[in-house]
Amino acid sequence: MTTSIIFLSLFMSLSLQNFCITLASLATCAPPSAIECKSNACDIFNYQGIWDDHADCKAQYSAWPTSETELVQAVANAVKKKQRIRVVSKLSHSVPKLVCVGSEGLIISTQNYASVIEVNKTAMTIRVQAGALMNDVLEAAAKEGLALNAMIYWNGVSAAGVISTGAHDSGLVGKGSGVYEYVVGMRLVVPASPSEGYAKVISLTEADEELNAARLSLGTLGAISEVTFGLEPMYKRSISTMVKDDTNLENEAESFLRAHEFADINWIPSHGKAVYIPIDRLPVSVAGDGLNSIFGSASRAVEIEKKAAYYEAIQDRADVEAICNALINDTLDLAINGSGLYNDGKRFTGYPVIGFNNHMQTSGGCQAGRYSVACTPTSILDKNETVCSWDRRIYTTLYFGVELRVSVSHLPEVIKDVKRIRDLNPKKLCDMSGIFMRSIKKSEAYLGPKEDLVTFDMMNYRAREAGTPKWNEDVYEEIEQMIIEKHGGVLHWGKSGGYLFQGLAKRATNLEKFLEVKKKFDSSGVFSNKWTNGLFGIGGGSLEVFRDGCALDMDCKCREDRHCAPQKGYFCRPGKVWKKAHVCTKIN
Repeated sequence: MTTSIIFLSLFMSLSLQNFCITLASLATCAPPSAIECKSNACDIFNYQGIWDDHADCKAQYSAWPTSETELVQAVANAVKKKQRIRVVSKLSHSVPKLVCVGSEGLIISTQNYASVIEVNKTAMTIRVQAGALMNDVLEAAAKEGLALNAMIYWNGVSAAGVISTGAHDSGLVGKGSGVYEYVVGMRLVVPASPSEGYAKVISLTEADEELNAARLSLGTLGAISEVTFGLEPMYKRSISTMVKDDTNLENEAESFLRAHEFADINWIPSHGKAVYIPIDRLPVSVAGDGLNSIFGSASRAVEIEKKAAYYEAIQDRADVEAICNALINDTLDLAINGSGLYNDGKRFTGYPVIGFNNHMQTSGGCQAGRYSVACTPTSILDKNETVCSWDRRIYTTLYFGVELRVSVSHLPEVIKDVKRIRDLNPKKLCDMSGIFMRSIKKSEAYLGPKEDLVTFDMMNYRAREAGTPKWNEDVYEEIEQMIIEKHGGVLHWGKSGGYLFQGLAKRATNLEKFLEVKKKFDSSGVFSNKWTNGLFGIGGGSLEVFRDGCALDMDCKCREDRHCAPQKGYFCRPGKVWKKAHVCTKIN
């Protein structure tokens, strides 16, 4: 799972205001399953319906367990046949090819494995099956007066998925913002010997060191059966915004993020603005019944497609003024008018917006739909039906969602370097969402961060067809390479990144210990695939693929002009500020 979805939801919910009326209160077409099978072959999709490299994602078999017994049997059958296994959630929001098991492998869906949600009020824990959607988890805890302290901003993700990729919100207080930090127990189905029936269940608690591997595993240790989260007494959150010039951002960002338990900053470098978003904890006794509905509301398919066609057209003709105006207008609207934050659950009357934690820390809802004659699992027959803005059955906006993470100690210099790139041509940074900054605390999870980090989330428009460059291709490539190569940055495991992931696992808290646990639980690599082997450096695999146009799909850092699109005027050239960058530059 990944939080990339929040940026498309934000972009569509804000930018669509000129084209449609949000219809969250109406019945919505349920998004399609991540798996579509015909005969003896299955296609696996992420929520956008397209992978970063534009290549297919296949499996030979699929399994849809509803109980742990069925999950064990599915794993055992595949181990006995020496098949590889990967697990995918109902909606598959992660973008890297974590779940691509191969044309001879087994894909297991947790779509129907979500019925168990049990709260232990005395122990302040909640035990859930792997496929349970986090919205249901949060609401079940809230009914008992309890809260999960960390959660991504989109609630339509599964319990196993949200922890497996290190998904997070923002904060450096206590255990921090990683959802995986609040895992206190787990049950895993792992390969076993023939005498043990080819599969067995391992139960882990906080007393087991292996939990530090399992709580953030990219699904490579086994199939997660159950997750137990630690909870705390319910509290409220207060959200405000402040729009400021970014003149002193490099000196203010760290202190601001540390001063508020859950603070964010939405930086719009193209316009020299930053939206500071203080988010603080309050007692339940403080007045306020606020509601966060920023992300995940539904709109009519016809209007989403209209907006997608409009945005694609202005990108194709590089209409800089239109793109820049949309970006700043939508950002200021969010800051000034609430745009989805409601003081009384129905209307926005001003900041701060205060409400119970489960109503303020996350939002969504469009995933809770139904099928009908007008919306089948494979198509939307009536475009007046309401759908999620990212539904792959319609012609929606596609994008690269890249989250670059930098050490807090590097933050001032990173901001200064981005400003240096910005100052060469500010309008080239007018893409879809600006740079969304959050914080993540250092972790004991073996694949977690070894130091406190600040994220730079960027959402860049991508064309539907392979081999199509963006008009600002070189600027974003230079920022990405500079942060990774010069400032030692890393990436969110569940978002776009392509070749940039190469070697980054070595920068995690303890890759060596993680691989020891991996070898112990899955010695034959049944739960690995080509992508994870490349990520961990197993078997000499690489995540970088050289071919014509490879840099356009983040498959490579260009070395030759053919890696860009010379036939369209894009050539491989050094960066303008970070000279070691190799970027696809438009040569007029």
